[in-house]
Amino acid sequence: MSGIERRVSGILAVLLLLLLNLAPAHAADEAEDWAMSVDLEPLGAMAVQVQGRIKSFGSHANTVMDSVSGPRLVAGRSPSFTYLDMLFRPDAYRDADCIYIKNKLVRNTLAGAIEGTDPELAPRMEIFRKTGLISPELLDRPEVGPILKRMESDLIRTAKQVDAINAARTVMSPAFLLDRLRVIPHGEDQSDAPWHGLAEIMFLPGNATGIDPELAGLPEQEPIAGIDPELQRRAATAWRELVNAWTAEDAAGVEVASLTLSETAREMNPEAYPPATRLAWENWYFEADQLTRGWLIYMASIVFLLLGVVYRWRWAMTTGMVVFLGAFGLQTFAVGLRWWISGRWPNSNMFEAVTTASWFGVLCAVLLEIAWLRRTSFRGLLPLGAGVTAMVALMTAHFLPVYLNPNISNMMPVLHDVWLYIHTNVIIFSYALIFMAAVTATLYLAYRLFGGRAVYARAGGAGALVLAGPDGHTLADLEETPDAARRRDRFGEILDGSTMLLMEISFVLLWAGIVMGAIWADHSWGRPWGWDPKEVFALNTFVIFAILVHVRLKARDKGLWTAILAVIGCGVMLFNWIVINFIISGLHSYA
Repeated sequence: MSGIERRVSGILAVLLLLLLNLAPAHAADEAEDWAMSVDLEPLGAMAVQVQGRIKSFGSHANTVMDSVSGPRLVAGRSPSFTYLDMLFRPDAYRDADCIYIKNKLVRNTLAGAIEGTDPELAPRMEIFRKTGLISPELLDRPEVGPILKRMESDLIRTAKQVDAINAARTVMSPAFLLDRLRVIPHGEDQSDAPWHGLAEIMFLPGNATGIDPELAGLPEQEPIAGIDPELQRRAATAWRELVNAWTAEDAAGVEVASLTLSETAREMNPEAYPPATRLAWENWYFEADQLTRGWLIYMASIVFLLLGVVYRWRWAMTTGMVVFLGAFGLQTFAVGLRWWISGRWPNSNMFEAVTTASWFGVLCAVLLEIAWLRRTSFRGLLPLGAGVTAMVALMTAHFLPVYLNPNISNMMPVLHDVWLYIHTNVIIFSYALIFMAAVTATLYLAYRLFGGRAVYARAGGAGALVLAGPDGHTLADLEETPDAARRRDRFGEILDGSTMLLMEISFVLLWAGIVMGAIWADHSWGRPWGWDPKEVFALNTFVIFAILVHVRLKARDKGLWTAILAVIGCGVMLFNWIVINFIISGLHSYA
């Protein structure tokens, strides 16, 4: 084994340890014994109607708790447990750190005021600064109220944060949580009617006589019209048993009552209920963090592919491709599962756009690699670029759920248009290829930085794959030469050719996407172009690549300027995706 290979083996060993250390610690270690013993799986088969969409209880709890604790888990417990615990034992959360504040300026200001008044709270405030979680009781302190009032008047910097705090306090109230538990389906002859909440039946007596001692003094209720009264009474009894078992910390009782409640709700109108399998998979999907941890597999593939591309080690290339295909398979499963769960192609919010765009890029790389490039000198380069793209996308989705909200929501009515699916998918596909081109361009810049000559693909891009040079070979030919200098130059040419290949495809797709977006805008909004910020910056990205085409024709150092403009174009694209979506408001801010 050579010295380089020994060093590489050491690096891989360190990487393996890093991956193992990054594996998530089991959340149950942080929870109480009671929380650990509760099995909420029966509730996974219970559906909830929210804003017209029917979802699993676990998915619903995840969405609701996102409005309270953001991306954090409260005391390491699942969103489903926290939802029910807040509903049944609200007093336990009076002084529990459960309200998430994203803005660090707001965190520091509140923490400074609280610890300035009560120095004993300084350690707790230090945790608050790191996690962003604070309790309702601390927010009710006398010194905090005036600060929040002042922040509420600052519409630019802090007003939204105060609104989020107020919204969280509303959402975590038992009345709100109970009202959102719309688990009673409409009657069989009321297909367009909304579902009913448990609050509408919770005081029904357990039998038709209406005599139930435990309901003495509570409001009287009548069964909901159109639904079997006996099933409603059974559901009401199961709900009360669930409440009693929960407050008594009776895990077995909770499981029995949950199972009875979910089965009874389905019996009320089986046709209105989604399949139990779909609800179970939806629960699992969110419990598995939407499978975004696949970025770890992509990262491992990148290491091997990079070794294979740079050193042409066959074992590294083969290993990298196997790991890369495994990561692609997992991501394909995640995209397909979300598609099945939501009933629509996943491209209607930022989380879906980012993850689906990277999947498009990986799919393109896989198809080109398997069909053609694996037999050429370009082998491994597109999977390397796609692997970096997918890794960054999934890391962003995993670590920044506040910005890339993973919850599944209904699509806006204006988006129900065939041109949307064409326009949006073409645009995000082009964005993925632009990022991949930036990866190969960065490799070219690194090649030049470490002494590589000013070489470039003579034919450029796709032409380099089919047009022979002076030596009678195309750039794609597997040319083996003992000349080290020639091998080094050829590596630079291949990097430049890969960048141009990706840029050419993305250039065409971006232009097609802009044109189809204009058609969609004319169809949906009555005008093809409105100088919306996102429209403008999509055009700016296209202009950058148009400049690249002309620079390629005129510049002397074609490879260097191509790489620089590819990276700049990627920066403009990311600005369009990030800043326009989150900072500058416009018609496309939903994307």
